[in-house]
Amino acid sequence: MNLSFLSLPFAMQLLYALPLLIVPYLLRKHQREVIVPALFLYQGLPAASRQRLWGRPQITPLFFLQLLILLLLIAAAARPFLHQPGSKVALVLDTSASMQAQAPNGSGSVFDLAKRQILQALDTIPASDMIGLFVTTPFPTPISASGEDRSRLPWLLSQTLVTDAPDPSDDVLSAFFSQLFGEQGFQHIFFFTDRSLAAPVNTNALTVVTLGGPQTNFGIASFRLYRSPFVPGEVDATVAVTGADGPGNWTVSIEDANTGKQLAARTFTKEEAGEFSFSHLPLTTMYRARLQVQDGLALDNEAYAVLPLLTQVPVLLVTPSPHVARSLEGIPNLKLERIAPQEYTPAKAVQFAFVLFHLTAPDTLPPTNAAFLLPPEGNTLFTLGKTTSRVQVTQWVTAHPLTSYMTFSLFSPAYAQALQPTGWCQPVVSATVGPIVLAGEQEGRRYVATGFDVLPYLGKKNLPVSIFTLNLLGWLAAQVGQPPSLKTGTSLPLAEASATVRSPDGEVAAPTGGMVILRKQGVYTISEYGVERRVAVNLANEQESRLARPLRLHPLTAPAPIAPETAGRPLWPWLLLGALLLLALDRWLGARPRTRNRSVAVEAAT
Repeated sequence: MNLSFLSLPFAMQLLYALPLLIVPYLLRKHQREVIVPALFLYQGLPAASRQRLWGRPQITPLFFLQLLILLLLIAAAARPFLHQPGSKVALVLDTSASMQAQAPNGSGSVFDLAKRQILQALDTIPASDMIGLFVTTPFPTPISASGEDRSRLPWLLSQTLVTDAPDPSDDVLSAFFSQLFGEQGFQHIFFFTDRSLAAPVNTNALTVVTLGGPQTNFGIASFRLYRSPFVPGEVDATVAVTGADGPGNWTVSIEDANTGKQLAARTFTKEEAGEFSFSHLPLTTMYRARLQVQDGLALDNEAYAVLPLLTQVPVLLVTPSPHVARSLEGIPNLKLERIAPQEYTPAKAVQFAFVLFHLTAPDTLPPTNAAFLLPPEGNTLFTLGKTTSRVQVTQWVTAHPLTSYMTFSLFSPAYAQALQPTGWCQPVVSATVGPIVLAGEQEGRRYVATGFDVLPYLGKKNLPVSIFTLNLLGWLAAQVGQPPSLKTGTSLPLAEASATVRSPDGEVAAPTGGMVILRKQGVYTISEYGVERRVAVNLANEQESRLARPLRLHPLTAPAPIAPETAGRPLWPWLLLGALLLLALDRWLGARPRTRNRSVAVEAAT
């Protein structure tokens, strides 16, 4: 080790400081009282009678003490440090959700195994090396300073928790490693993860310590609730399951997240991985989908959803029959406005969630979702086919929302006319005369056409047609009021600076920059402007559910040469502390003679 300085050369700084010592001394030698800044530094010099310039100085020991104090302050300003022969080493710990997978030997999780590996690595790294500790999720972050005392690193490591967030992308990891090598001057990086390099990188300064290994794993890729605004009591759900090569049978269940009570369940085989539907779920505020299967990662076997809030849906009814509008007034959350066909304009249509064209049709598709109920002869949108007064349904698409809860053996409108499919729609329900329900999407908008009349709405008096009408309205509403799906690792923006957020484990999450990072899976509670709302946050990441997937890094920047200021141990804090201690000693010693002199003066006066 050798001593170095980051500021001006030490000798030059000392040369600049000598006048601060000499000038006050000379002034004190030629007059008894001189006012100078920081006079206390010169109180140890005795008052002398006038002498010639080159007279013998009378210096007390306090002078040398004060000189030492000044030299320590100058040395501290120069910011010296001790060179160390070691380099900088970065220990990067993968804290992504897949690290919660079971360890191969059954001793805890892969994350626990990674922590033990880091502790072993700390014992093998030379004591002269400086160590920095980092985590990767939700984004790469240091959890210790590069000059952190090594004895604190095990404690910092013990406080580090795994998150429910997915890995940052391989591009982000590549950029992070290049930054550690380039800007931060690390000479070696150890990355502890459950992933393995797909191909060697262009430097030996990166060591990827792969823990765990490939395991059979299933996961819930998405969990969605559907609640039609027009049938508030009906809740449906879809659960998408991803994975392969699992056990022969597994079960998907829907539970009340508040109580854990099971609401519905279905059993499948491994060949049936895909999306599954659950109908007629009981009403509750929070739902949990659970995948009951023995696999490598338990976290992705759960997902949460919050019951959607319902609001009124503005709907435009274009019809030549005014009386049919009154029949729709009994449907909940339907805010209806009726106009005559000649009053319709595309500009008016965009103000509504969707438009119902009853016994009429525009010349072009409207700029919003729309239904065409029994379009008239000669319309420009649909080609009409045969008619019948004895409707008998022969075929329907079972997976389409328009056919949910339908019993077509009881479905018997009084009149129907076949519709010829066009390029943007396909038959959903067909009868003996041909397709009588067409549906499709065009430029992100939903359209449906029926060859029979669903108005007036009769409710329970004509239950099959009423169920179809509610399905039609719900599909056109396109899940109005559904909360957006949130993913772990993303940020939730807050509308109010003083908003409070409670995480799924009940702890209050501290907002940063007007947002909260979603580190855990579950239901968050947000209080803003006196209103409380809940949002569901899920991992729902198919890539993260692929355990031990390959790590593909870009070419990395070679490590930068070791800089002295980054490889040395700073000494200026100790020099400053020594100066302060000596200054306190100087004040104490300087006060003692004055106390004795005052005592002598008092005795002489008496």
